[in-house]
This record gives sequence, C-alpha cells and structure tokens, in this order.
Amino acid sequence: MSRVRIRRVKFNSACGSVSNLGSKLQVRFARNFTLIAVLAAGCPASSPLSWAAGGADAAAAPQAHPEVNHKCPPRSDLDAELGKASDWMRQSRYQEAAALVEPLAAMDCDARASLLLAAAFDGLGDGPKAKAVLERAHSAWPSNNSVAASLARAYLAGGGKDQAVKALAHFHGTPETPEQEMEMAVVVYLAAHQLLHAQTIAEADYKYHPSVHSLLLVANTLQLEGRYPDVNRLLAVKRGMYAGSPEFFVTLAESEFEASIYPAARQDLERAISLNPGLYQAHYLLGNVLSKTNDTDGAVAEYRQAIDLAPGQPRTYYQLALVLRSREDHAGERQALEQALAADDHYAPAHCEMGRIVFEEDHRPADAVSHLLSAIQYNPRLEKAYFLLARAYAQLGEKDKSEQMVQRLLTVRKENRPGPADENQDQAAPGRSPTP
Repeated sequence: MSRVRIRRVKFNSACGSVSNLGSKLQVRFARNFTLIAVLAAGCPASSPLSWAAGGADAAAAPQAHPEVNHKCPPRSDLDAELGKASDWMRQSRYQEAAALVEPLAAMDCDARASLLLAAAFDGLGDGPKAKAVLERAHSAWPSNNSVAASLARAYLAGGGKDQAVKALAHFHGTPETPEQEMEMAVVVYLAAHQLLHAQTIAEADYKYHPSVHSLLLVANTLQLEGRYPDVNRLLAVKRGMYAGSPEFFVTLAESEFEASIYPAARQDLERAISLNPGLYQAHYLLGNVLSKTNDTDGAVAEYRQAIDLAPGQPRTYYQLALVLRSREDHAGERQALEQALAADDHYAPAHCEMGRIVFEEDHRPADAVSHLLSAIQYNPRLEKAYFLLARAYAQLGEKDKSEQMVQRLLTVRKENRPGPADENQDQAAPGRSPTP
C-alpha cells in the first residue's frame, strides 16, 4: 500500500460501503477494569482478587513511592491491610474497603492503596471520586502502568480521548504488564487514531501473552490501518495453531474480503460458522461476501440469519436493503431501511439511502432533505448525502443551499482522500511487516 488512512471511504451505488469493520476490537474487559488493575499493581498473590483475575502471576513487586514515607506502616502490615481490603472488595463491601485504604492512599504509601480506593469508589457508583483518586495517584506514580491504564479508562469513558492518551504518556509494556492493561492502552490509542502506538502495544501484548486473543488484537490494529495483506500474511501461518477458533477465521476472512479474495473469505467464514453457528459476525460477513459474488439468495439468507442472532444491529438491515434493491424488491428495501432506523435512528447510511429513495423514486425532495440532513448530522463525511442534498435543494429552487452543499461535498471529498502531505504522521510505515 502506498498510503495508510485511518478510515477508508468508498461508495457503492447506494449511500455506504458494503464493507464494515464491525466489532473490530475483540477485547475482553472485566466488568470493572479498575479492579483488575489492582491485581497488576501487586495485590498479595493469595488474595481473592488475584484468584479472581486468573492466578498469582498478576502479583507484581510492591508499588511504594520512590520517596520513602516514614509514616507508612511496615510492608508486612501494609500487605495485610491491602489483602483485607481486596477481600472486602470481592464481597462488594466497598464502603468498608474505602474506609480501610483511604488513609493509606492519602499517605502515598503504595499505589495499590490508591487503586483499591478508586475501585471502591467505582463500586459505590462514584465515578468522579474514583477519577480524582487516580489523578492524584498518577501525579505520584506517573510511570505506574496500572494507575495510568485505570485513569485512561476513566477519561475515555467520559469522552476525554486526549486526556486518556496523556495519561498513557509513560505507559510501557513489559512481561509483567497484565494483558488487560495492554488492551486498555490499545483501545485508547485506537480511539485517538494513534494507530502506530496501538500496534506497538498490541504486538507487545502478543509477545508477552501469546494467545489467539492477543494475536487477533494485533490483526485488528492492522486492519484499522487498512493493512489487510499484512493481516492475511500474519494469520495464514497460524491456521493450524488456532484451527478451533471461530473468531480467528472471522478476522482472517474479513481481511480476505477487503483484499477481494472472496473464495477464501467464504471458505473461512463457513469454517467459523461450523465451529460456532451462533456467531453473528460470521453470518454478517458471509452475507457481504455472497453479495459481492452476486449470490443474492445466499446473501439474503445470511443477513436474515445475522438479524435473528443480533436484531439490534442496524448495519445488517442496511446491507439487506442494498441486496433487495439489486433484486428490484423496492418494498423489501424500504422495510429493511425502516428496520435499520428503528434499531438505531442515528445510523447515517440508512438515512442517506432512505433520502435517495424519497428523492429519486417518490419525487418528494422536501421529505428527502430531512433524511439527508440527518445523514450528515450523524456522519459529516458521508459524500453521497451532500451530493443528494445539492440535487434536492436545486429541485426545490433553493440555489444558495444547493451551492453550499456542493462546496461542502468538495471539502469533505478532499478530507476523505488526503494527499501524502496530509497523512497522519503517527501511522505505521508502508510495507512494515507485523512482528508476531
């Protein structure tokens, strides 16, 4: 590939792309990541928290502040107190755990105390207090991975992508860094479109925690960079090792699909379905493959199967609508689009396609404008919507608005197709081979 883009934009005859990254990140987070971060910070290996996370390997070296605080209790006493607090956390006795560790956190004796306190506040539903504790701990231990990952999670949950990235400024993957923390760092960097950083951490995760899960995390980051041939090379040699993983074959098939290797994609998706017939993503992607190869009957069947498995996914109804349109089933297309919008009224491609139908087939430009404005509201980079809006406004005699849409279309088109000088400098270098 000569260039790497964060988001590829391509259009078919309707208002969107047949391809969809879908649930790109197949990461597994505990219901309370802050709690898991406590383990990484080094809670006693015998504590219930360590057991709950999957074993004593999560225990790390004591996380005391570099400057010795002579008010701190002896290490053995401190470990005992933290172990007791972790027991209470496991029993959902958050108030008692908070009361026990709050004095220790205030003395900056050990980062684990701050992590446990933040987890206790989180368990009590007091997110602002939990974040404040983590911010204070991060000031005291800026290089502590557990604190950084937990704080980044708190920022990201509140929509603060830039703050989350700053929290990870000193994050460094090591053999002792738990997998959950590395995954959190990858998610943060992807959310901030810092793909090279995401790839670096994902590769470290696979190096130190080799599994099909961490391998697919690397593949996911490469896919988001648009590096589908690299994903195919990376996963092809692992077929035998992960022959029992349906997620492995779905991820591989997605890259094969994007590389237009449709027969291989179909075969791998059918393998995934044979391993897990209830996997929504496999049926959805197989529908895309069959649609591309003009097997419309098969595509419709797969999309309907995917809908049965995940009725709340608007993209499935949308892709079904496009196939029904190709079969000139206009009533079916409208119904599928209505179902897409019922599932998610913010789904821009469905608004765009519905606007096209209302404008071109129903000849109601005023009604079409409503759908098309919703489309660009929910996806400001949807070129087809601006094009249709310019036509609809022109037909309504609103020349100024029509010209405005043409100008916005040209601007968005340029943004969607940046030149070499506009490329994000944080992207992976073209041609770089994946390291796992």
